[in-house]
Amino acid sequence: MILLLAIQLWAQEPANQPVPYTLADRDRLIRLEERVAGVEKELTLFREQYRQEMTNLRGEMTELRSQLARMESRNDMQFYTLLTILVGFIAFLLWDRRKALAPMENKVAELQKDSDKLSRLVQSLREYA
Repeated sequence: MILLLAIQLWAQEPANQPVPYTLADRDRLIRLEERVAGVEKELTLFREQYRQEMTNLRGEMTELRSQLARMESRNDMQFYTLLTILVGFIAFLLWDRRKALAPMENKVAELQKDSDKLSRLVQSLREYA
């Protein structure tokens, strides 16, 4: 057992020794801290630029939304104008057809009143045929 205890103490001895800290290690640590400080400055600048760009983009998006709203209202106005013109044109066509057919309807009404003239006309057309 003593032998086992001695082996265990002997094996732990190198782990308990302090690690030597040299001047080169100190210089490396200083350079590393300088690099980290530089990266932190760059990151801070990047964040500030990012915030500015996002602010600019928000302004541009607001402007684009307002332009889109104006275009939509203009398109709506054009659509309703075209629809009004189309309805007016159809109404004009219907009115014109009725006006053009009115004289013929009057003549047909006269002929229906004078059924004997109509029958004579039919009779004469049969004889002529």
